[in-house]
Formats: sequence, structure tokens, C-alpha cells
Amino acid sequence: MKKVVLILAICICASATSHAETITIGGSGSMIPLLTELGKAYMKKHPASVVAVKQQSMGQPGGIAALNAGAIDIAMSAMPISPDQAKLQIEQFEIARVAGVVAVSSNVKATNLTSRQLCDMYAGKIKNWKQVGGADAPIAVYTRPESDSTKIMFRKSMVCMATLKEAPEILNLPKSADMYNALSSSPNAIGPVDVIALVNAAGKFKEIKIDGMSHVEMEKGKWPFVLKNNLVLRKKRSEAVNQFLMFVKSPEGREIIKREKAVPSAF
Repeated sequence: MKKVVLILAICICASATSHAETITIGGSGSMIPLLTELGKAYMKKHPASVVAVKQQSMGQPGGIAALNAGAIDIAMSAMPISPDQAKLQIEQFEIARVAGVVAVSSNVKATNLTSRQLCDMYAGKIKNWKQVGGADAPIAVYTRPESDSTKIMFRKSMVCMATLKEAPEILNLPKSADMYNALSSSPNAIGPVDVIALVNAAGKFKEIKIDGMSHVEMEKGKWPFVLKNNLVLRKKRSEAVNQFLMFVKSPEGREIIKREKAVPSAF
């Protein structure tokens, strides 16, 4: 499938766009919706600039590699950079904290799982929704690769997930978009996403509570499943990139982050 780069451009006039400087952004797929909204707002305020957010995930490692090679200007990283990545001429800025959630298909009747029940689903011990208070239907369990930021976060934040060996029948979906599509189109499904994807799903899939809590507890500091969204930049970068970073940091940028159901970080 042809890779598509969505150019989010607001054209005021031909002379404005003829000298436009393009800021290209790529990396973690889970951050695409947030950066897309930030890019739109930035271009509305700065019509002589173009923000191009790659709409197909490059993954965090791919984004950092592309940044280091000069192929993109900003890498989206839904996890802290690794020690090896930190040796490169790059630096990261945490722009937001986003709740990770366990999502289910819209038809699922169960409303709550204990941590143990969730782990037993992934271990292949619980296979039917009726075992956890739902309808008599097989559970379609979806997971992500071990390198995925959401997967790493759940491994670190849930004791029974830390060393759990997933059952071989569980479907491993390589990209964030694959998970969103599976949860939207497959009945009786379950899988990890972040709250921004949940909001953008507009009811196509929904959150299931874990241990009686939902992501709204994040505001009280009680939600353990939190992702850190970072922008990674080259140490030597253009003034246009610096201006975009300052916009993200500004009150207007912070309001966009809040609107997307994330919590702005101080940086």
C-alpha cells in the first residue's frame, strides 16, 4: 500500500505558500492525531509555514532514525529515548501525558475487569466474555509488539503483565491503526490503546474499567497507565522547528492538548 503523507496546509495566497517552509513530522503512530491537530492550528496562525505530519506510523525507532538521517524535522516518540538514541545529536521534550486504556468493541456488555482477569485473557485462560460478566461470546484478544510504547507501559504498570507469556492464538497487530481498525470492526474484541484514540473513535470502541477505575482517575493521580508523549529534535535545527515547539508550549498549544484529552507537560 502506498505510503501517504497528509500535508495539512492552509493556503492564504499563492505568494504565501511559494516561500513556505515545511516542517516534516513522523514517528510513533499513537501521536499522529495529536500532532495533526497541533499542526493545523499552527498553520492557521502561521500561514507561510507548512506542517507535514506523516499519517502512517514509522514507529518510535523509525522516527528517531529518520530524524538522525535528516529525513524528517521532528520525531514523535511515545516513550523516552533509549540510551543508544541518547548518544545521537538529538534532544527530547515531553509535551503531554496520555492515559493508556484497555478498549473493547462497542458490543461488549462487560464493564469492568480485574487486573488478574485481563492477564488471564492474554494468557489464554479466560476465553469467553461470560466468564467476566458479559455475553456468551468468544473473546477476540489483540496485542501489540513488545517494542510498542503502549505495550511497554502496560508491562511496567501491571504486575501480572510484567512477565506474562501471551497465548499463541492472540493476534499481534503491528501498527496503532491496525488496533483501532480491529476494535472498530471486530465484535467481542479487546486491546490496548490510548485515550486520544478512544476519543477519536467516537463510539466505535469503548473503554472497559480496570479494577473499578477508568482513565478519568488520571486527574487525581490514581491511574497507573500513563504514556509520555515526546517530541524529539536535532540539537542543530531550524528556527521554524523552534517556533513550532514554542507554539506547542504556548497556552494555545496546551489548550489543544487538553482538548485531545491529554495532560500538557511543563517543558
